[in-house]
Amino acid sequence: MLHYIRDRAQGWIAWFIVGLISIPFALWGVNSYMTGASDVVVAEVNGHEINQTELQQSLQQYRDQMRNVLGEQFDPAMFEGAAVKRNILDGLIEQRLLHEASQKLGQTVNDASVSEMIRSNPAFQRDGQFDPDYYAMMLARVGYSPASFEAQLRNDLLTQELTRNIQRSAIVTPVQLDRVLELEKQQREIAYGVVPLQNYVDKVSIDDEAVRAYYDNNKTAYTAPEQVRVNYVELNIDSIADTITVDEEALQQFYVDNESQFVGPEQRRVSHILIEGDDEQALAEIEKIAERLQQGEDFGTLAKAESQDTGSAAQGGDLGYFGPDVMEPAFEEAAFALENVGDISEPVQTEFGYHLIKLTGVESPEVQDFSDVRTEVEQRYRSQQAEAQFYDKAEQLANLSFENPDSLDVAAEELGLEIQTTPLFTRGGTESGISSEAKVVEAAFSEDVLQNELNSAVIELSDTHLVVIHKNKHIPESVLPFESVKPAIEQQLLFDEASQFAREKGEAIVAELKTGAEAQTLLESWQPAAFYGRDSEAVSQQILQRAFEMQKPESQAQYTGFTADNGNYVVIKLTDVQNGQTADVEAEERQSIQEQLQQMMSNAELQAFIASLRADADIEIRDKSLR
Repeated sequence: MLHYIRDRAQGWIAWFIVGLISIPFALWGVNSYMTGASDVVVAEVNGHEINQTELQQSLQQYRDQMRNVLGEQFDPAMFEGAAVKRNILDGLIEQRLLHEASQKLGQTVNDASVSEMIRSNPAFQRDGQFDPDYYAMMLARVGYSPASFEAQLRNDLLTQELTRNIQRSAIVTPVQLDRVLELEKQQREIAYGVVPLQNYVDKVSIDDEAVRAYYDNNKTAYTAPEQVRVNYVELNIDSIADTITVDEEALQQFYVDNESQFVGPEQRRVSHILIEGDDEQALAEIEKIAERLQQGEDFGTLAKAESQDTGSAAQGGDLGYFGPDVMEPAFEEAAFALENVGDISEPVQTEFGYHLIKLTGVESPEVQDFSDVRTEVEQRYRSQQAEAQFYDKAEQLANLSFENPDSLDVAAEELGLEIQTTPLFTRGGTESGISSEAKVVEAAFSEDVLQNELNSAVIELSDTHLVVIHKNKHIPESVLPFESVKPAIEQQLLFDEASQFAREKGEAIVAELKTGAEAQTLLESWQPAAFYGRDSEAVSQQILQRAFEMQKPESQAQYTGFTADNGNYVVIKLTDVQNGQTADVEAEERQSIQEQLQQMMSNAELQAFIASLRADADIEIRDKSLR
């Protein structure tokens, strides 16, 4: 079962499905609090209206998300039409139902939790610290006020808490796990043979009329995709920083004004006791030493007697002073978590084994001399100055490109920006450059840019990187000339006809085998029976997939056949099935499969809960608004 799911969790179809079922939870904020809501109502959920604006904004978010996932495989046609809109709308409905359910259950999110999430978000910080003014400015740029954003965040947290509680209710029993492991590790005894397509190539004759008819009937398969090339100007804070004139006196003053930013790291001195190994015996030994310390034995004495770190044991485990990014991460985290000199950590595991760590000294950070941090001062100064210029220029860029929509010339000249040009690209974008950005591709093929030949709105690639684009050249989708694709069509028809001959021969062989004929007399390539697992590399995965779909043989062998991707016809004989031995499964793999099962069951519980909410809800969907 898990193997089957993994095999199919690939390609755009799987991503499409995953994307749709994740809509209620993947889209952070359904824009219920955005300004400018449309009067067109697409649905009502227990009296709560969902308008066209909410739907369009969520649809656009979903398209951007899938464009990033699919890259060059992205096809806008996959995400158009009433069916896709209906799926997005279902997600919004479910989001609303979950929010109502959390309210009925009396769930709350305190102000401290909301505040902590906002303050810890790097998007709202400057120099690692939360900045209220920067926070308000960033929200305003995307149409939120602090109040509306915090209300939406609170709603999201409530919904997430409810879904987590539901998912945590799913339990995987040992019996269920063993049953899945038996299937996952199952072995099947199969024999097989191949009817090669190549044996029938000489029997196929392809005439020009057939080639022409195939071309006429399948012209959509032989089209050059629509392409566009755009001019653009970009505003990047890093580029601005490079142009900042650095004055030594200004740097000195910046250093004085921001002295607290230029302090050296805190140094800590610790001693440790190490027991090498990562098994239960090593853990048991370190825990015994921890008990002895709790009973009052001296740390240094125990380190000399018990620590397996030969470099520090003789010094009572002393490692001297060190700062951040020196020790192994887990060790360093534990050392810097100790609050008072004399504190001893719980057992800490690293790649070297298990440690007990004692804090023996702390050296507070001191302000560094200007000469020692001049490079850092200059970088921070440039960044600060560039940031101030960036936001001023960003506003100018937006105004100039809007007020002079027919060209980028005015904006480029006023702001000292270079007009650059992309290569031609399709709706799938490119692998690099600004045409690899989903937002740029979306804008390039928009009506304003493509048909009306206007400047785009300012496109925010990041908080510090903006672009405006203008059409340079557009090449519509076109059907490729017949002569250019004729050889490819001939090869396709040859392949199809020869494969059909192989299929007819293979089906006749399967019929004979079911009557008792010997496979060796019918197929020269017949491979003798052997046991194979689902992940065996000794045989094609296509063969294994078919073999594991066959019914278990009772009194006699089972036969089947199929056309492989290469056009050959494969005949399979299944003679025995042996379930896997759960006792042979490693603990790590067992845990991994249990977690996968837990996730599947959790999702099933959540979907069942949502289904019950829908069944009890008063939902009106206005399908005409989805067209």
